[in-house]
Amino acid sequence: SKCFKQYAHPIDRLKEIVFPGRGRAKDFWALNNIQLEIPRGQTLGIVGQNGSGKSTLLQIIAGTLSPTIGNVEVNGRISALLELGSGFNPEFTGRQNVFFNGRLLGLSQAELLEKFDDIVKFADIGDFIDQPVKTYSSGMFVRLAFAVAVNVEPEILIVDEALAVGDILFQRKCFSKIEELANQGTTILFVSHDLNSILNLCDRAIIIDRHAIICDDKPHPAVLAYSTLMAQREAASEEFQNRKFRHEAKPSTSGQSVGESRIGVGGAELIDVELVDAQGRSVQTLKCGEKAIVRSTIQFHEDIEFPISGFKIKTLNGIAVVGNSTYGTPQSLPPMAAGTILTLEFAWNCYLAPGNYTITVGVSETRADQKIVALDRRRDVLPLTVIGSMSSYGLLALPVDIEYSCRSKIETKIEALQTTK
Repeated sequence: SKCFKQYAHPIDRLKEIVFPGRGRAKDFWALNNIQLEIPRGQTLGIVGQNGSGKSTLLQIIAGTLSPTIGNVEVNGRISALLELGSGFNPEFTGRQNVFFNGRLLGLSQAELLEKFDDIVKFADIGDFIDQPVKTYSSGMFVRLAFAVAVNVEPEILIVDEALAVGDILFQRKCFSKIEELANQGTTILFVSHDLNSILNLCDRAIIIDRHAIICDDKPHPAVLAYSTLMAQREAASEEFQNRKFRHEAKPSTSGQSVGESRIGVGGAELIDVELVDAQGRSVQTLKCGEKAIVRSTIQFHEDIEFPISGFKIKTLNGIAVVGNSTYGTPQSLPPMAAGTILTLEFAWNCYLAPGNYTITVGVSETRADQKIVALDRRRDVLPLTVIGSMSSYGLLALPVDIEYSCRSKIETKIEALQTTK
């Protein structure tokens, strides 16, 4: 646990020193009863809202803060990329800071000289390596800091949202390096608001909320739980305070656990959702190229002037692959009166690559300010397994017509000679 003192006025801090014994501060517990064990070689994703205690936890693990209660045991050399600027002197050049920061991480001068070219190559900031870092942009700063952090052979790597300021090419480079370190057995603690990064990089994830760990699970269920929590918070905000909110979870009827989550402000309800094949049979498995229908039954409890309904298919890692809705199409839905029961079908050909997916279905309304508000959204309501032998790269197995023609070298030479004459 970690407690900070909060003073109503700066002068109260001085008064407490001059007149001890009279408590003028309020205790603020940034972390409360955190119990966490991370085995060697694991990549742990940490998610949570701003102010939940994520950075405080990482600083305690890195050794830059001490816990108020309890203790931390770390076995291995830590390389931490925490707050922008930590471990760097703004007056030093990039070159000087590489050696300065490297020595702080425990490397000898000889080791740093050996790794210097790799660090400079990874950072890719050109001649700025010999300029004071106070002249760097935030992106250049992160480039150099990350290059140092990952090239000093850390046994434990801590990354706290720093990559958010980098450009997309550098982010890809960083993620590839993180995956490389993970494959080499480096323990990685990764904080990000990008849930897809948590899903793709980590093999375990925790949610820190209101200064405590509320979920410790595999990345997919943890990300799903966090998304549901954020949806609940949104629904409970002032904008939705007089509206209805529902949340429920149920296991999939298939062997895999999909873990449906349900959110919405009310006004309409998805009372039935199913996936059917071309013969109208309810299915959970499709072949590549097979026609399928996502069928939903919606009951409207209120008059909805501009209703919208749609579906989305995601991988088990949470990556959205395909989807569609009635919004802005010739089949846009007309106004729906309270008591109306609507059956809606989305017919499509399954050109997904073989694998496991989930289907999310929702009904929303467009308000006068053009804002779209979810009335009832059933996330991961249906499991889908795609089978087949269609060869493809990526997430789609699109049908492709392939044509080719062959010509002999002799014919090519004859044509060339005729052209010359």
